Amino acid sequence: MLARARFPTGMAFVIVQHLDPNHESMLAQLLDRHTELEVLQCEGGERITGDKVYIIPPGRGLAIQNGVLELTQFVQPRGLRRPIDDFFLSLAVDQQANAACVILSGTGADGTTGLRAVKEHGGVCVVQQPESARYDGMPLSAVGTGLVDFVQPPGEIVDCLAAFFRRRTSDVAGEHADLVADHVDDLCRVIRNAVGHDFAGYKRTTMVRRVERRMHVLGLDSGRAYLARVRADKDECEALFRDLLINVTRFFRDAEMFEVLRERAIEPLLRTRNPDEDIRVWIPGCSSGEEAYSIAMLFADAARRFELPLAVQIFATDIDERMLQIARDATYPAAALADIPAHMRERYVVPHAERFTIAPEIRDLIRFSSHSLVKDPPFSRVDLLSCRNLLIYFDDRLQQSVVPLFHYAVRPGGYLFLGPSESVSRFEQLFPAIDQHARLFERPPGAPKYPIDLPGGARRGESPRGERTERRGEASIADETVAVRRVVERYAPPSMVLNEDGGIIAAYGRLSRYFDFPVSRAGGTSAITLARPGLRDVLGPLLRQTRDARKRVVVRDIDVQSEYGVQRIEAVCDPLPDGSMLVILRDVGAFRPSDDLDLMEMDAGGDHVEALEEELLRTRYKLRSTVEELETTNEELKSPTKK
Repeated sequence: MLARARFPTGMAFVIVQHLDPNHESMLAQLLDRHTELEVLQCEGGERITGDKVYIIPPGRGLAIQNGVLELTQFVQPRGLRRPIDDFFLSLAVDQQANAACVILSGTGADGTTGLRAVKEHGGVCVVQQPESARYDGMPLSAVGTGLVDFVQPPGEIVDCLAAFFRRRTSDVAGEHADLVADHVDDLCRVIRNAVGHDFAGYKRTTMVRRVERRMHVLGLDSGRAYLARVRADKDECEALFRDLLINVTRFFRDAEMFEVLRERAIEPLLRTRNPDEDIRVWIPGCSSGEEAYSIAMLFADAARRFELPLAVQIFATDIDERMLQIARDATYPAAALADIPAHMRERYVVPHAERFTIAPEIRDLIRFSSHSLVKDPPFSRVDLLSCRNLLIYFDDRLQQSVVPLFHYAVRPGGYLFLGPSESVSRFEQLFPAIDQHARLFERPPGAPKYPIDLPGGARRGESPRGERTERRGEASIADETVAVRRVVERYAPPSMVLNEDGGIIAAYGRLSRYFDFPVSRAGGTSAITLARPGLRDVLGPLLRQTRDARKRVVVRDIDVQSEYGVQRIEAVCDPLPDGSMLVILRDVGAFRPSDDLDLMEMDAGGDHVEALEEELLRTRYKLRSTVEELETTNEELKSPTKK
């Protein structure tokens, strides 16, 4: 790689590899024969300079601080060490946008976590083409993150990096850099139309940096040219979306803060739990799941030590479906084992060759689902809300709207856990700090007395505009709205308003019998995808026929299947004037439980038939009671219906 490059490059090269601590490394001597650059084996204290090569010594780790290389001692035993990740993590913080991580041939997944950190801080990532690698484990793991900027043959990597940094520092790029900000709003609209998520509340400076980095990767020199590229290229739009979502996450990240969480929140919640209720935890922005599994392990470990029931529901949400799939798979590189405390590794982890899997008892505590903190209704009656390293990407306006939502979501006496660089800003009265350093806050008693803009609904906590001036005996518009909402919530059949593609515009009533949740006013979440078997097969054709005919269409005798049995329904689709469609679901038969359910039937006759049917339904609801709390978020919030 170094032998074929054109010099000088102005770049310093640090080579970190897995070495046997008991054998002297010959890498420095070998490289010195094949490059004109000066090659040094690190002794600690070297200040990096351009066109020099620095080699990690055997038995030591390597870090960089203020441009100076430092040798470190390994804390973990052999087999759990990850010198490449450790160096990349320090490189990302120290060099920010000047950092470049290059992952070459090697087994395992060391480097993948550090790669995410480099990207988060604005650096560039290059990976050797896996087919050219003698051992493709590390390149394939890196490429699988979807965050790699360049995949190159080894001989072209240095020239690729040199060209990238030349573009970034060129006069042309500098001349147009300030113009990128002029196109941010248009870029947000393109992303919103393409993927359904709005980044208008993203910090503007961070947004500009991420866009400029994509421009340098593509060799584009103006914001206008990049905007045209994003409009025309779906893959580039997806690449920008993924860059904006970069979230460095690790098991037990900031371990001392998790220790405070265990002592000051998790253990008190377990000790004071109402025997009739489960502890509810919400983790928005869960990314690939490490934080959710860390918190689940803490609950499981504390419950075991105190010999208490593990009655915990954890709802982990994100807008990145690719990361959610990783979280659901619960399989991670073996290098990540080093972050999990030893006693928890032994109990809650199932090791494999190069990877490990989270134990089923931990996985079963968590439900991962797609949910936008910005546009979807929040969860409610939450005992612990952990939202770490997400608010730092929001601008001040969006942060000021999200914190009251947290207050609404967390029950009195519940807890809020934030990242080390985050705070509740001017809402200290809503969340007094339990431990300011650990960013752990408690929700005090009392109902909200401030305006809250609930996504998908009207403002809560404020009175209608103006005074009530209606005459006695005449119903006000507000009263009529309450009455309509009451009818929809309590008496109307489950229903949804969908666009022509099946995207959910509004959802009303108890829909959990017919859909896998979350169902919310998600502005793009597909009802067809969420529909349970039986309904899923007919929903798409029903929408298409209604759209084409512009007449009401009904499908009868639909058997909706769930893990608990079958419910026969009919679905009515009614076109609305604005082009959307109202779908109404009506039960037309008794619920038929599955044969493998442990249910005992009693002899029923006459007046007992209806009671038996209700009892069967009640049993099924009880089995899924906690899930239905999540699945009926709109109902819990009692948001006014859309008009």
